[in-house]
Amino acid sequence: MACRTTTSPPRGNSLALQILKDLSWTDRLLPLLIILAMIVGILLSVYAPSSRNDFDSSAKLEGVSVPLAIGLLVMMVPPLCKVEWENLHKFATQRAFLHQLWISFIINWVIGPFVMFGLAWLTLFDEDEYRTGIIMIGLARCIAMVLLWNDIADGDNTLCAIIVLINSLLQIVLYAPYQIFFCYAITGTSYGDNVGAAQTYPLVARSVAVYLGIPLGVGVIIRLAGLKLLGRDRYYKNLLPIVGPWALIGLLYTIVVIFIEKGDDFIKHIGSAFRCFVPLTLYFSIMWFGTFFGMRFISNTLYRRSNMVASEKSDETQPLCGCEDWKRGKWNQSSCSANYGETITQTFTAASNNFELSLAIAISIYGSGSKQAIAATFGPLLEVPILLALTYVAKIFKEKFAWVDVKRGVFDEEISAEDSEVSDESA
Repeated sequence: MACRTTTSPPRGNSLALQILKDLSWTDRLLPLLIILAMIVGILLSVYAPSSRNDFDSSAKLEGVSVPLAIGLLVMMVPPLCKVEWENLHKFATQRAFLHQLWISFIINWVIGPFVMFGLAWLTLFDEDEYRTGIIMIGLARCIAMVLLWNDIADGDNTLCAIIVLINSLLQIVLYAPYQIFFCYAITGTSYGDNVGAAQTYPLVARSVAVYLGIPLGVGVIIRLAGLKLLGRDRYYKNLLPIVGPWALIGLLYTIVVIFIEKGDDFIKHIGSAFRCFVPLTLYFSIMWFGTFFGMRFISNTLYRRSNMVASEKSDETQPLCGCEDWKRGKWNQSSCSANYGETITQTFTAASNNFELSLAIAISIYGSGSKQAIAATFGPLLEVPILLALTYVAKIFKEKFAWVDVKRGVFDEEISAEDSEVSDESA
């Protein structure tokens, strides 16, 4: 495998500035905007009590008022317009991605849900409703923001797009049975007075069909029609900038409406509500660092095995892409045959969640004023700043560790030059 030639990553303040430059102003301000939306909703709920019932008085779409349902659907369409649906058939025939897809499936649909389930029960054992909302966040695998985090962290954008495609399709099939299994069946928890076991699955299935199926269909139509009519360059240059902002508009509008209805109760039970921060923070941290070091080991093993097979066929020794000359120590050099692009892509997809879907389903099943819906709003509030901070960590790890797809010649020359200068000064 040939190494990718790159210049050495910036260090110190220049690294922080470079990451910030990669973000738009709306992305930089997203955590603040979410907090402001919550504050606006709470203030209206507390000081304008009549506003709490305004949205509930309208027609319903799967248990959600039509104005709120519109917001939920709008916020999910733009991310789906960025997915390369037109290349799905090409990806499906490339065997090079099969190992990565199986790894992604295990991490996202086996490990991730159980980790969130365990953390939710560990920290919210006495808060059934908040616990359910947190578990539902863990069941919704990311199909939106991960594209941004992966791009900033220099991950493999093609692999990320494939995982997003697979997760988008799997959520339609798996979210409903997962919600029943993790929230009720696995613990024997009661379904509640108004919803029995026989009604729960079709209710969740219909909610997933509406709040993922509709935006998925709209997103696919917009993308395929836009590419056909405008061409790829004009689609990305002219149409996506118009569609993109509606994800943020829909999200902020949805949060405002939720907190208008439940803001008063939120203030009264703020201690219990903020306990939801604990499992979410632990989840993002455990999944990110656990996947990073696990994938580094797996990627290194796969590369060495493929080289071993190639060596046996050609009777030649395959080089490790310059890892032998790495100057940063044995610990940094261990697993030096790992692929950074693959590792960091799997890391961010594992630690990210589709908070839009979990929020939409929580509102559809339990109501916009429920504690489950309140808990679901904490997903974007914490995920955005935490994963943004982890893009810094990814950049640091890219510099500190040896990677098979990252050439270190320039960086090593800088180190040698610095060492020489120090030696000359000492002399």
